[in-house]
Amino acid sequence: MKEVSVIFPAKDEEKFIAHSVKTAKKAKNVREIILVDGGSVDNTPAIAKKLGAKVIFQSILKYPGKGVAMRDGYYYSTKDIIVFLDADIKNLTPDFINKLIEPILKGETDFVKGTFGRKSGRVTELVAKPLLRIFYPELSYLSQPLSGEIAGTSEAFSKVNWELGWGVDIGIVLDIYKAGFKIKEENLGFKDHDMKPLPMLTEMAYEVAQTIIRRATQDGKISESKGEELLAKYIEESKTQKYEEGEEM
Repeated sequence: MKEVSVIFPAKDEEKFIAHSVKTAKKAKNVREIILVDGGSVDNTPAIAKKLGAKVIFQSILKYPGKGVAMRDGYYYSTKDIIVFLDADIKNLTPDFINKLIEPILKGETDFVKGTFGRKSGRVTELVAKPLLRIFYPELSYLSQPLSGEIAGTSEAFSKVNWELGWGVDIGIVLDIYKAGFKIKEENLGFKDHDMKPLPMLTEMAYEVAQTIIRRATQDGKISESKGEELLAKYIEESKTQKYEEGEEM
Protein backbone atom coordinates (compact mmCIF):
# COMPACT_ATOMS: atom_id res chain seq x y z
CA MET A 1 0.00 0.00 0.00
CA LYS A 2 1.37 3.39 -0.98
CA GLU A 3 1.61 5.84 1.91
CA VAL A 4 1.11 9.60 1.73
CA SER A 5 2.93 12.62 3.15
CA VAL A 6 0.95 15.88 3.38
CA ILE A 7 3.07 19.04 3.48
CA PHE A 8 1.81 22.44 4.63
CA PRO A 9 4.13 25.42 3.94
CA ALA A 10 2.94 28.02 6.46
CA LYS A 11 3.65 31.28 8.20
CA ASP A 12 1.43 32.75 10.93
CA GLU A 13 -1.49 30.42 10.26
CA GLU A 14 -2.53 29.65 13.85
CA LYS A 15 -6.18 30.34 12.95
CA PHE A 16 -6.23 27.51 10.42
CA ILE A 17 -3.44 25.04 11.11
CA ALA A 18 -5.30 22.89 13.66
CA HIS A 19 -8.15 22.29 11.23
CA SER A 20 -5.71 21.57 8.40
CA VAL A 21 -3.66 19.02 10.34
CA LYS A 22 -6.71 17.27 11.83
CA THR A 23 -8.30 17.04 8.38
CA ALA A 24 -5.16 15.66 6.73
CA LYS A 25 -4.99 12.91 9.35
CA LYS A 26 -8.40 11.64 8.19
CA ALA A 27 -7.50 11.40 4.49
CA LYS A 28 -6.74 8.09 2.77
CA ASN A 29 -3.28 6.55 3.38
CA VAL A 30 -1.88 9.69 5.06
CA ARG A 31 0.91 8.54 7.37
CA GLU A 32 2.96 11.73 7.66
CA ILE A 33 2.09 15.41 8.04
CA ILE A 34 4.83 18.01 7.74
CA LEU A 35 4.59 21.70 8.58
CA VAL A 36 7.30 23.84 7.01
CA ASP A 37 7.32 27.04 9.04
CA GLY A 38 8.47 30.19 7.29
CA GLY A 39 9.25 32.24 10.39
CA SER A 40 5.94 32.44 12.24
CA VAL A 41 5.67 34.83 15.18
CA ASP A 42 2.43 33.20 16.37
CA ASN A 43 1.70 29.68 17.65
CA THR A 44 1.54 27.92 14.27
CA PRO A 45 4.51 25.53 14.89
CA ALA A 46 3.46 24.70 18.47
CA ILE A 47 -0.12 23.88 17.46
CA ALA A 48 0.99 21.67 14.57
CA LYS A 49 3.52 19.82 16.73
CA LYS A 50 0.97 19.21 19.50
CA LEU A 51 -1.34 17.61 16.92
CA GLY A 52 1.37 15.23 15.76
CA ALA A 53 2.78 16.98 12.70
CA LYS A 54 6.49 16.91 11.98
CA VAL A 55 7.59 20.56 12.24
CA ILE A 56 10.61 21.84 10.34
CA PHE A 57 11.78 25.38 9.84
CA GLN A 58 12.41 26.88 6.42
CA SER A 59 16.14 26.65 5.63
CA ILE A 60 16.27 30.09 3.98
CA LEU A 61 14.03 32.79 5.44
CA LYS A 62 13.44 34.93 2.38
CA TYR A 63 10.50 36.53 0.64
CA PRO A 64 9.03 35.13 -1.47
CA GLY A 65 10.10 31.74 -0.16
CA LYS A 66 7.31 29.41 -1.18
CA GLY A 67 9.67 27.29 -3.26
CA VAL A 68 12.15 27.01 -0.40
CA ALA A 69 9.40 25.73 1.91
CA MET A 70 8.17 23.21 -0.65
CA ARG A 71 11.68 21.98 -1.40
CA ASP A 72 12.48 21.57 2.30
CA GLY A 73 9.20 19.73 2.92
CA TYR A 74 9.93 17.33 0.08
CA TYR A 75 13.46 16.64 1.35
CA TYR A 76 12.11 15.72 4.80
CA SER A 77 9.23 13.60 3.51
CA THR A 78 9.52 9.81 3.69
CA LYS A 79 6.39 8.47 1.96
CA ASP A 80 5.58 7.30 -1.58
CA ILE A 81 3.15 10.08 -2.51
CA ILE A 82 3.63 13.75 -1.62
CA VAL A 83 0.75 16.23 -1.28
CA PHE A 84 1.27 20.00 -1.01
CA LEU A 85 -1.57 22.14 0.36
CA ASP A 86 -2.04 25.72 1.49
CA ALA A 87 -2.43 25.84 5.26
CA ASP A 88 -5.29 28.37 5.18
CA ILE A 89 -7.97 26.43 3.28
CA LYS A 90 -11.01 27.06 5.46
CA ASN A 91 -13.19 24.37 3.88
CA LEU A 92 -10.53 21.65 3.66
CA THR A 93 -11.99 18.14 3.91
CA PRO A 94 -10.45 14.67 3.70
CA ASP A 95 -12.18 14.25 0.32
CA PHE A 96 -10.25 17.26 -0.99
CA ILE A 97 -7.02 15.34 -0.35
CA ASN A 98 -8.45 12.01 -1.48
CA LYS A 99 -9.34 13.49 -4.89
CA LEU A 100 -5.74 14.60 -5.34
CA ILE A 101 -4.18 11.25 -4.54
CA GLU A 102 -6.76 8.82 -5.98
CA PRO A 103 -5.53 8.96 -9.63
CA ILE A 104 -2.00 8.23 -8.40
CA LEU A 105 -3.10 5.36 -6.15
CA LYS A 106 -4.94 3.87 -9.15
CA GLY A 107 -1.83 4.13 -11.32
CA GLU A 108 -3.50 6.53 -13.78
CA THR A 109 -0.91 9.27 -13.44
CA ASP A 110 2.27 10.35 -11.62
CA PHE A 111 1.29 13.92 -10.80
CA VAL A 112 -2.03 15.66 -10.11
CA LYS A 113 -2.72 19.37 -10.36
CA GLY A 114 -5.80 20.48 -8.45
CA THR A 115 -8.26 22.84 -10.13
CA PHE A 116 -11.19 24.79 -8.74
CA GLY A 117 -14.60 25.90 -9.90
CA ARG A 118 -13.62 29.48 -10.56
CA LYS A 119 -12.35 31.68 -13.34
CA SER A 120 -8.57 31.69 -13.67
CA GLY A 121 -6.80 34.88 -12.62
CA ARG A 122 -4.99 37.20 -14.98
CA VAL A 123 -1.50 35.96 -14.08
CA THR A 124 -2.66 32.63 -15.47
CA GLU A 125 -4.51 34.03 -18.50
CA LEU A 126 -2.06 36.78 -19.50
CA VAL A 127 1.28 35.25 -18.56
CA ALA A 128 1.31 31.50 -17.88
CA LYS A 129 -1.02 30.22 -20.57
CA PRO A 130 0.35 32.34 -23.47
CA LEU A 131 3.93 31.36 -22.65
CA LEU A 132 3.00 27.68 -22.34
CA ARG A 133 1.27 27.83 -25.75
CA ILE A 134 4.43 29.28 -27.28
CA PHE A 135 7.04 27.02 -25.71
CA TYR A 136 5.21 23.98 -24.31
CA PRO A 137 2.00 23.59 -26.34
CA GLU A 138 1.65 20.03 -25.06
CA LEU A 139 0.71 21.56 -21.69
CA SER A 140 -1.89 23.95 -23.12
CA TYR A 141 -4.65 21.65 -21.89
CA LEU A 142 -3.94 22.70 -18.28
CA SER A 143 -6.77 25.00 -17.21
CA GLN A 144 -5.11 26.24 -14.00
CA PRO A 145 -1.37 25.59 -14.34
CA LEU A 146 -0.52 27.79 -11.34
CA SER A 147 -2.70 25.95 -8.83
CA GLY A 148 -0.78 25.21 -5.61
CA GLU A 149 -2.76 22.14 -4.53
CA ILE A 150 -0.78 19.26 -5.98
CA ALA A 151 0.17 15.63 -5.43
CA GLY A 152 2.79 13.43 -7.01
CA THR A 153 5.00 10.44 -6.52
CA SER A 154 8.21 11.00 -4.62
CA GLU A 155 10.05 9.84 -7.76
CA ALA A 156 8.39 12.55 -9.87
CA PHE A 157 9.29 15.27 -7.37
CA SER A 158 12.89 14.05 -7.35
CA LYS A 159 13.26 15.50 -10.87
CA VAL A 160 12.25 19.03 -9.85
CA ASN A 161 14.76 21.87 -9.95
CA TRP A 162 13.05 23.87 -7.23
CA GLU A 163 12.43 27.54 -7.87
CA LEU A 164 12.76 29.42 -4.58
CA GLY A 165 9.88 31.87 -4.99
CA TRP A 166 6.54 32.22 -6.78
CA GLY A 167 7.77 30.43 -9.89
CA VAL A 168 7.84 27.11 -8.06
CA ASP A 169 4.37 25.89 -9.12
CA ILE A 170 4.90 26.27 -12.86
CA GLY A 171 8.50 25.08 -12.51
CA ILE A 172 7.31 21.82 -10.94
CA VAL A 173 4.90 21.21 -13.83
CA LEU A 174 7.56 21.83 -16.46
CA ASP A 175 10.23 19.71 -14.78
CA ILE A 176 7.92 16.77 -14.15
CA TYR A 177 6.60 16.96 -17.72
CA LYS A 178 10.11 17.09 -19.19
CA ALA A 179 11.13 14.07 -17.10
CA GLY A 180 8.43 12.04 -18.85
CA PHE A 181 5.90 11.64 -16.05
CA LYS A 182 2.13 11.67 -16.60
CA ILE A 183 0.23 14.79 -15.49
CA LYS A 184 -3.48 15.06 -14.77
CA GLU A 185 -5.81 17.81 -13.56
CA GLU A 186 -8.47 17.02 -10.96
CA ASN A 187 -11.32 19.36 -10.06
CA LEU A 188 -11.43 19.78 -6.29
CA GLY A 189 -14.53 21.99 -6.17
CA PHE A 190 -14.52 25.27 -4.25
CA LYS A 191 -11.57 26.54 -2.20
CA ASP A 192 -12.25 29.05 0.55
CA HIS A 193 -9.08 30.73 1.74
CA ASP A 194 -7.54 34.13 2.40
CA MET A 195 -6.78 36.05 -0.80
CA LYS A 196 -3.34 37.37 -1.65
CA PRO A 197 -2.71 41.14 -1.55
CA LEU A 198 -2.69 42.94 -4.88
CA PRO A 199 1.03 43.94 -4.99
CA MET A 200 1.96 40.27 -4.66
CA LEU A 201 0.23 39.39 -7.93
CA THR A 202 2.50 41.68 -9.95
CA GLU A 203 5.55 40.03 -8.43
CA MET A 204 4.06 36.61 -9.11
CA ALA A 205 3.48 37.49 -12.77
CA TYR A 206 7.15 38.40 -13.19
CA GLU A 207 8.45 35.25 -11.49
CA VAL A 208 6.09 32.97 -13.44
CA ALA A 209 7.25 34.51 -16.74
CA GLN A 210 10.87 34.29 -15.66
CA THR A 211 10.54 30.60 -14.79
CA ILE A 212 8.91 29.58 -18.07
CA ILE A 213 11.31 31.61 -20.20
CA ARG A 214 14.32 30.27 -18.28
CA ARG A 215 13.19 26.68 -18.89
CA ALA A 216 12.55 27.44 -22.56
CA THR A 217 16.05 28.91 -22.91
CA GLN A 218 17.60 25.87 -21.25
CA ASP A 219 15.65 23.60 -23.60
CA GLY A 220 16.88 25.47 -26.67
CA LYS A 221 13.42 26.76 -27.61
CA ILE A 222 14.57 30.39 -27.56
CA SER A 223 17.96 32.12 -27.49
CA GLU A 224 19.11 33.76 -24.27
CA SER A 225 18.97 37.24 -25.83
CA LYS A 226 15.43 36.70 -27.18
CA GLY A 227 14.41 35.29 -23.82
CA GLU A 228 15.63 38.44 -22.09
CA GLU A 229 13.68 40.59 -24.56
CA LEU A 230 10.52 38.59 -23.98
CA LEU A 231 10.90 38.74 -20.22
CA ALA A 232 11.42 42.51 -20.38
CA LYS A 233 8.13 42.75 -22.25
CA TYR A 234 6.30 40.85 -19.52
CA ILE A 235 7.93 43.00 -16.84
CA GLU A 236 6.56 46.15 -18.46
CA GLU A 237 3.13 44.61 -18.92
CA SER A 238 3.01 43.45 -15.31
CA LYS A 239 3.72 47.00 -14.12
CA THR A 240 0.70 48.36 -15.97
CA GLN A 241 -1.65 45.44 -15.30
CA LYS A 242 -4.39 46.26 -12.80
CA TYR A 243 -5.60 43.41 -10.64
CA GLU A 244 -8.86 43.32 -8.74
CA GLU A 245 -9.25 42.88 -4.97
CA GLY A 246 -9.55 39.20 -4.14
CA GLU A 247 -8.29 38.04 -7.53
CA GLU A 248 -6.42 34.75 -7.74
CA MET A 249 -3.37 33.90 -9.85
